[in-house]
This record gives sequence, structure tokens and C-alpha cells, in this order.
Amino acid sequence: MTVLDHHLIRAGFRVPDLERSVEHAREILGVNVASDDGRRVSLALPGQEPCLILHAADTAEFDFMALHTTADNLAEVRRRLAAAGVEIDSAVELHGDALRVHAPNGVAVEIGVGEGHARNAAERDSGPVIGSLDHLSFAAQDPGAFRDFFVDLFGFRLSDSFLDQRHWLRCSPNHHTVAVFAGSNGIHHYAFETSDVRGLARLGDVLAARGQNFVWGPGRHGIGGNIFTYHLDPAGSILEVTSDMLQVESEEEWEIEVWSDAEKSGVLWGPLPPAGFRDMSTPVIAATESA
Repeated sequence: MTVLDHHLIRAGFRVPDLERSVEHAREILGVNVASDDGRRVSLALPGQEPCLILHAADTAEFDFMALHTTADNLAEVRRRLAAAGVEIDSAVELHGDALRVHAPNGVAVEIGVGEGHARNAAERDSGPVIGSLDHLSFAAQDPGAFRDFFVDLFGFRLSDSFLDQRHWLRCSPNHHTVAVFAGSNGIHHYAFETSDVRGLARLGDVLAARGQNFVWGPGRHGIGGNIFTYHLDPAGSILEVTSDMLQVESEEEWEIEVWSDAEKSGVLWGPLPPAGFRDMSTPVIAATESA
């Protein structure tokens, strides 16, 4: 099947305390306010288009994810969606040639013609230098259907799996742009990347000054090989800041591994996840509300 490369450019959340969530994102991630109408705030890393959209709401919910791709790739995605009988909606977030569909767990996915973000390297006085939005990890009652949706319709490639319960999917050299775990439909965590472990140390210092700590990490995952930290944002969603993600340089030479050791797939070194960590998720906003 034809390889289709895309760029993850944006994610959106509904949050119960918009001011606190914006303040957290600005201090932790180094994003700036690109627009603010009092109910919806667009946040961007220096030199980039908005990568995080926060919308005031009564409860925390995941809103959407957005990809940029080429015109030819979008035409192929549109063809596959039509052939599969998937309902295609007009894009809400992306402008120009773009569309919106919903994955099997209800996640709104937009894809449109455009470039990826140029990686941010602007220095900060404190906190990690965040290069870009890195990946999104979802929970789904049927992780296989979620996997197949992205592979068959969007051209993602399966990088690795843990048994038939968790799958890591790529649409670029980055080992995974989307992952899915078996669980209640929602998002498990969203992730931004920093260049190396020194950025994660700076993150820990900022969290400590805020009276916060990691809920898991630092450590290194077996799957993906990335060094990870996880903490909770003000809405209770899990935010991963990560570095050193494995890059798949040759599609022809990559071999999918189906891991069976739960501990080593998650932790090559570092602490084990806290009890209940895998079961945590932020629900997906209802499709009728997100359109």
C-alpha cells in the first residue's frame, strides 16, 4: 500500500478552568497566545502556527487532532474514505483544502493541505525548550478498529504492538504519531518533545517550583525508545514531555515487533507506572458537539 506521510500540527481540548490551563501551557511548554476570544485560546510555539487549542467548558474533554499533508496525499485519503463509506465532514479547524472525519472511538480527525511545523529551538529563561507537538495516545474499546482506521484510510504504518492490546502508529519517520490502548474511548495522553534529557531536567525544576511532580518518570520506554516524563495538566489530562524518540529511516528495513513483556515494553529503565495509570483517560467530546 502507498506510503502517505503527514504532519501532526494541532490538538484541541475542552477545559473547565481556561485561565489555569493557559497559564500552565505557557509556563511548562513555552507557548504564546496566538488568539484569545475569552472562551477559546490558540497557543503556538515560537515561529509556528497554533499547536494547542483550549476551549472553556464545564468538563475536560478531548476535542480534535489535526494533520497537514500534501495535496496528492489528501486526495488519496479522500478516495479511501469515500470507498470505505466513511462520512466526511467539512473541516472546522483547518482552512483551505481539508476535511474532518471521526475515528472508531469518536476522535475528530482533521487533515488538510499544508506544511509541518518548523521545529522550535528558541531559548527560554526557564523550562524545557519544546520543539513541537509530538504524538497523541488514545484509548479505544476496540483498539484494532482504531489501528485499522489510521492504517487503511490515512496510510499510517504500524511500528510496534503490545500483544493485541496496544498499537503504535507512524505517519513520518517518528516512531509514533498516534498510539492506541485498550480502554474506555478517550485520550490517554498528549505529548510534546524536547531535544534531550536536559530539557526534561528543566521541566522537573519548573514543576517543583509549581508544587507539582511527575506522575511517572523519568524513564525510557522499550517501544519507541524515547525518554519520558508524565504529569497532570490543570484539567487532569496526562501531558508527556519526551525526548530521543526512535526514528524509522527506512520503511523497507523496519520490522514490526509484537511485544509480550509488559514491563520491558513500557520501561527499559526507570520507575514502573503508578497503579491505574493505563486506565486513565480524558473522554472524547461528542461528535455532534465538536462539529
